[in-house]
Amino acid sequence: MMKSTTAISRRLMVYLGLTLPILWVTTALMSAIAVYHEINEAGDTQLSQLARELLQVPVDASVKPTITKLALTKAQRGLIDADEMGFAVWRQDGQLLVADDIGQKIRPRHDFQGFHNQGRWWEKHAWRIFYLNDNQHDLHVAVSASRRERLSTVLNAVWIQLSLSILVLPILWWLIAWGVRKGTQPLLHLATDLNKRDAYSLTPMGTAVPAETWPMVNAMNALLRRVDDARQRELQFTANASHELRSPLAALKIHTDVLALTDLDDEQWAHIHSMQQSIARTQHLIEQLLILSRLDPLSTLTDNQPIDWHTTSNHALESVSLLAREKHIHLQRILLAPSWDQALPVHGDATLLSVLLRNLLDNAIRYSPQHSPVLLQISTHQISVTNMGNGVSAENLPRLHERFFRPAGQTQNGSGLGLSIADSIAHLHGLVIHLDNRHDPSGQTIGFVAALSIAMPP
Repeated sequence: MMKSTTAISRRLMVYLGLTLPILWVTTALMSAIAVYHEINEAGDTQLSQLARELLQVPVDASVKPTITKLALTKAQRGLIDADEMGFAVWRQDGQLLVADDIGQKIRPRHDFQGFHNQGRWWEKHAWRIFYLNDNQHDLHVAVSASRRERLSTVLNAVWIQLSLSILVLPILWWLIAWGVRKGTQPLLHLATDLNKRDAYSLTPMGTAVPAETWPMVNAMNALLRRVDDARQRELQFTANASHELRSPLAALKIHTDVLALTDLDDEQWAHIHSMQQSIARTQHLIEQLLILSRLDPLSTLTDNQPIDWHTTSNHALESVSLLAREKHIHLQRILLAPSWDQALPVHGDATLLSVLLRNLLDNAIRYSPQHSPVLLQISTHQISVTNMGNGVSAENLPRLHERFFRPAGQTQNGSGLGLSIADSIAHLHGLVIHLDNRHDPSGQTIGFVAALSIAMPP
């Protein structure tokens, strides 16, 4: 049996489980670039606005330069970081007028105004400086902001986003697995429907399926219709051929029987006897084929009544009594159940079950030595048919259920269909037939038994 290499659900979970984290990381990087741009834009705007405001503050150039410091307690500072920004104001001649701790380190550039990056962005003392000149009031202003702090703000935001994503990743994988299982559930329903079917269940599959599986279901239903059509044609041909052969065979048998009543020498009588055996075997085959043609179309029983095994077994014994007398076989029925009402409890078609017992008895009689008994035993759990023949070889035992199979070297009349018909009838009634050899204490084969019992659920 060929096994699938990879399940669709596993593929989906692997693909989604790998691509979503990659997508998250890519999205986080793109978001970081966009956020970094927005932070730079807002920061530059803030620097420009602060520089313009400093130019509006009156400064007395005659006083000593002032270095401003924050005189705030830790509780009063809140989230202020004094190392992030700085400012400085000079005269055009380079005299420092006012600055803070960071601003006094800024180098004046009286011949330049605008933004200037000092240092590399990953260095601790990397600054973004905005210079602005006011020639009317003879002032030069510089405002600085830490470039590294801007980048740190972006990285912190990205790290928080990725951390939360990593925390929810197991939940996301569980949701993916749950969604994949729910999404592939219709396929499991289809597989379950197909597994429940037997060789005779050829009705179309249900169409209440997702759109993606409809082409497969449609193709499967078309295949089932073609198989059913071919099977119906085969059954019709078998039934028609069997009916057409019955009349000429009956006429041939009559002529052969009449011919056997005339004066014949030994050689002629041997030929006539051989013809009679061939005709009897062919008639038996045709009868079996007719039964098969009626059984094969059945997937369920039309008649489902409690079985009276006393009456049913009577009919089966009567139908094989002539064959038993010809071979001097003693038929014996034994009831092992407390009463007939407690015999193997089965509901179904009594006529078909009578055919089943008849075929089992017929086989037992055909392959029994003359003057030997054939036992039909009926208990609460099973019904068995036992003969005292030579049994069946171990290599042929598993093949006895096959149609038209007859072990090599058999001389008894038969078609190889009896057990196949019995199996079909048993299947319709939820029963199973077990075949095995009987052995004496020394291990010698002393007979053969066919046991009918209720099939155990898989």
